[in-house]
Amino acid sequence: MEEMNRLPEPPRVSEVLRAHFLTMEGITQDRIAQAMGVSRHSINELMNDRRSITAPMALRLARVLGTDPEFWLNLQQSRDLFEARRELGDALADLSVLRQAVSEGDVVQPARNAFARGIG
Repeated sequence: MEEMNRLPEPPRVSEVLRAHFLTMEGITQDRIAQAMGVSRHSINELMNDRRSITAPMALRLARVLGTDPEFWLNLQQSRDLFEARRELGDALADLSVLRQAVSEGDVVQPARNAFARGIG
């Protein structure tokens, strides 16, 4: 749980939408929903943290709000990992380690090589 205490809490999607987009003149949940071609209910669920960002939703948000889909997916992933760490808590420390952590290069380069050969 020590690691969890050191990590800053990432923003929720709803917080980002509220702070950066819904404060803009004329931007409402209804207007965003209409522009995105989704129901107001879908946007309302995002705004109330009852729906996660999916790839299609990220593409739609990016298009209508002038961002990129990776922004929304990364935001969601950061939040999901934070919540999972909080939920699992000390149980993670009790898991058996099968392989010690390695440097990023030890993982990324073999993966690139595998994809270059058409494996994966």
